[in-house]
Amino acid sequence: MSMDTVKDPHTIDDQLSADEAVSVADQKTVADDQNDALSEVLTAALRADSLDDLQSGSPYSACLLPLLRALGWNHYARELIEALPHFSDYLELVDLRNILVRLGYESMPRKTRLNQLSSELYPCLFVGEDDKPLVLLAADEEHEGQVRYFDAEQGQELVGHLDNLKGCAYLFTHINTTHGQTVSTKSSSEWFDQLLGRFRNLFGWLLGMTFLINLITMSVPLFIMMVYDKVIGAESVDALPTMVAGIILLLISDIVLRYFRGRLMGNMAGRMDYLIGVETFRQILNLPPILTERSTMAAQLARLKQFDSVRDFFTGPNASTLLDLPFIPLMIALIAFIAGWAAVVPVVMLLLFMVFGLMWLPVSAGRVLRTGQARNDKQKMLIQSLSGRSEIKGAAAEQSWLGRFREYSAESSTANYKAAVASAVINAVSQAGVAIGSLAVLVIGVYSVMAGDMTVGALIATMVLIGKVLSPIQQTFLSFGRFKQVMAAVKQLNQLMKLDVEKNSRASSVMLSGLKGRIGIDRISFRYSPNSDPALTGVSLVAEPGEMVVITGDTGSGKSTLVKLIAGMYKPQAGSLTLDEHDIRQLNVKDLRRAIAYVPQNAQLFHGTIAQNIRMNDVLATDEDLRSVAQSVGILDDILALPQGFETPIGDERTQRLTPGFVHGISMARAFVCSAPVVILDEPGASLDREGDMKLVSQLRALKGKKTVLVVTHRPSHIRLADKAIVLDKGLTKFAGEPEQALQVLVGGLREGK
Repeated sequence: MSMDTVKDPHTIDDQLSADEAVSVADQKTVADDQNDALSEVLTAALRADSLDDLQSGSPYSACLLPLLRALGWNHYARELIEALPHFSDYLELVDLRNILVRLGYESMPRKTRLNQLSSELYPCLFVGEDDKPLVLLAADEEHEGQVRYFDAEQGQELVGHLDNLKGCAYLFTHINTTHGQTVSTKSSSEWFDQLLGRFRNLFGWLLGMTFLINLITMSVPLFIMMVYDKVIGAESVDALPTMVAGIILLLISDIVLRYFRGRLMGNMAGRMDYLIGVETFRQILNLPPILTERSTMAAQLARLKQFDSVRDFFTGPNASTLLDLPFIPLMIALIAFIAGWAAVVPVVMLLLFMVFGLMWLPVSAGRVLRTGQARNDKQKMLIQSLSGRSEIKGAAAEQSWLGRFREYSAESSTANYKAAVASAVINAVSQAGVAIGSLAVLVIGVYSVMAGDMTVGALIATMVLIGKVLSPIQQTFLSFGRFKQVMAAVKQLNQLMKLDVEKNSRASSVMLSGLKGRIGIDRISFRYSPNSDPALTGVSLVAEPGEMVVITGDTGSGKSTLVKLIAGMYKPQAGSLTLDEHDIRQLNVKDLRRAIAYVPQNAQLFHGTIAQNIRMNDVLATDEDLRSVAQSVGILDDILALPQGFETPIGDERTQRLTPGFVHGISMARAFVCSAPVVILDEPGASLDREGDMKLVSQLRALKGKKTVLVVTHRPSHIRLADKAIVLDKGLTKFAGEPEQALQVLVGGLREGK
């Protein structure tokens, strides 16, 4: 693949030659002994238009493409690859259903017999009791009573009569999506409520189990009362074996119920952890860059970590307490039944706990919040220190930073101490409250026994019950300090999910195929916030197909802002910006970015192999494509010189051992592999030595006339290569015209307007 070739977007029906299929063994990730073999096998199958490799992997992976084709899904193959489970070489039924959800199809299971399924429900997936899947495609028009179906076991489409097999049919319906992301019909502010609503069936089961557990819990003190009153009091053990057998049966039932409740709560905890983590991460990934890039990495990590408190509150020990709270009135009613006025004690204690909690809550919650803030500040400082170790050492500022760390550590320690004191106060009060309540019930009970209004067995049963009542009240009281913190995290979570994401709907998208690469900029303006100075004001520029345009100017003049606007990272607030006469604000941002090869100033390599890093912009790129693009950017020989070639692990700390020129070359290859008609280079020579710059100049010469190239640079050698140049100054156009004149402007040879 040459760099000047413009490829149309791949679809699942692309006819690619078999000799372009990539060996699965050649694409395994060496770095962490994990692989995404399934995606690689599917990629090879798409290139070769052959399902043989998929069929050998899993019957459900064999059903994937036939099912998608039958459903009429014909979008980018890239989206299909990205929907696959990563680091997995085997596809299960649940994986297949999740893939379909990501691609815009929800499934509804229906238990039925194979021959009883109406053809109106086709296409669908049928899984028999033998776990063999079939894709039911359509009723055969030529043969009445026969059905066209795909047999995963045989790996081929067949026509015939359906057997009377029992199993489950999965019926697929299209849901409102934006590139596989489900669009909620509710208000975004209700996102957490929506999340909890997904567990309403589980909540019902949990409440039912908790109700039975509490009934069994209440039966134990009643059993004790009957032993004291009916057995010991009557001096007869005739009924004791029956009573013991009954209580043993109840206790076994209690153990079983608590086991299944624990499993159910564990399942809910795992699902909630997954959903909060995945959905928040999805939201962050889909936010416009302007909303995220100005926030530090440490701040974003701290915000994500804060969301863990929400999960922990609703899935930790507090969850059991919250489940027991609704049944406290039932236990108080039982105490009133067997002990009369003694039931007033837990009611009074409940009111006292509530009053003290409301009084102490602002103090305790404030200290807890301050502890979290101090911890986050300390974490931010640590991240900054670790990421900037070279700069700190270069400035000999170790002692200064150590002093800063001491200050943050002292603040964190002080905040932790104050929070611990507040927690100690709450714990002491709660323990005292439980003790006083139990003592009050005991005193009332003793007087009642002596007065003949209560039996000894009833007193003992009441003491057991009062402990069961006061325990969840105490736990709730102890959780007051965390409640405000959790509510603050829920509020932030709702605010995050309320933010508008980039619109990727295909309904309003213009498919960008056969682009020539003309860039038209007409008096665009942009500012990062309403209160900030304009980053660009009335800038105009036209780049014809095949032209090279240089954008230059002093630091802070708006150069990077301009190219990010062109690349679709930002949206212009005034004026117009077109790509081949299409206003970029009306385009699907993913389609736009795939049509523009953008190479940022600071190249970022990711954990994985060289091949995986280059394939980020085109998952269907063949090995030959990789070699071709690496050759075009001048790093092929360097890659082949490595022991593992394109499968060499890079990213993380390994990147620091690579030369800047090599890192830049990989970034260039990543951008060029998609063969976009527009290339944007932001300060490409900033980190290059003389040899690297010479290679870059050669690459720029090779691009001229083949692609529309926009280069942000200060280097005269790059400027002289251009067809035209624009000089920016504080967001304004200082000069636009010939490159040589632009150089004179930069050195002060020309005045503005001449």
